[in-house]
Amino acid sequence: MVVVTAADAGSPPLTSTHTFSVDISDVNDNAPVFNQTSYTMYVHENNAPALLVGAVKATDADAGPNAKVSYSVVPARGPEEEPCSCVSVNSESGGVFVLRPLDYEQLRQLEVVVSAADAGSPPLSSSVSVRLLVVDENDNAPLVLHPSAQDSSPPSSELVPAGAEAGDLVSKVVAVDADSGQNSWLSYQLLRATEPGLFAVGAQSGEVRLRRPPTERDAAKQKLVVLVRDNGRPPLSATAALSVLLVPGSWDAQLPQQSPAAGEDDGSLTTSLIIALVFVSLLFLLSAAAFVACKVWQEEGAE
Repeated sequence: MVVVTAADAGSPPLTSTHTFSVDISDVNDNAPVFNQTSYTMYVHENNAPALLVGAVKATDADAGPNAKVSYSVVPARGPEEEPCSCVSVNSESGGVFVLRPLDYEQLRQLEVVVSAADAGSPPLSSSVSVRLLVVDENDNAPLVLHPSAQDSSPPSSELVPAGAEAGDLVSKVVAVDADSGQNSWLSYQLLRATEPGLFAVGAQSGEVRLRRPPTERDAAKQKLVVLVRDNGRPPLSATAALSVLLVPGSWDAQLPQQSPAAGEDDGSLTTSLIIALVFVSLLFLLSAAAFVACKVWQEEGAE
């Protein structure tokens, strides 16, 4: 609002006033400004399609159409690159949507660029980075690598000699889990066994060891089933089948081998026998010589 006053040079001067209303037209000289310098959003894998995971917000200091903001996803590395097809943004609200289910094992994170443009002429715009992190779900059961399960052939047997002692290693179950974090932590448990008291399984290592020495009362062929379970919620599991054969004796016991100590004992025994034989022979010779001497003495006395 402007007030203009006009006065003449008379005495007394006369004046008159007039009020002018001045309308200032807005010029689009302000670009939209986001309320954050970057955004981080989270989505659980195996999500539902078109899932809302968050929103971006930008404001424009201009007025009218120059302040109206619209949002869009733009290529992160230039106009020659296609924008991400699995993420979209609502042009009016700024809501960010994941359009298809994501798999953590294939895609753990992605980054998109969201642009906010006003309706001025020419339009002004600004952009912000949106980082989307995929949260792992326990959707993979443990995979047993050893013993390998072959549908066409039975599992190979582990051999345990009859002289084995408690604590001896029989076999080891090896398994992996494609998930991450606590979802991939594995534990092992003996589920079934022909002789449950004969074997023990390490809860963390998967090692199968003897709890006691085998006896003749134990069956020669032992069947074991080991349960492998992850730490997810809910937990997923797999089983490993093992076959253990109790051998009646070790190979060392079946092969006749002479130890150094036994050789030394045999040598000492041989030496003793030789000495005894020489002693007996000398005693026989001395007895024979004495007999002959006595005979000669008697004959000379008779003459």
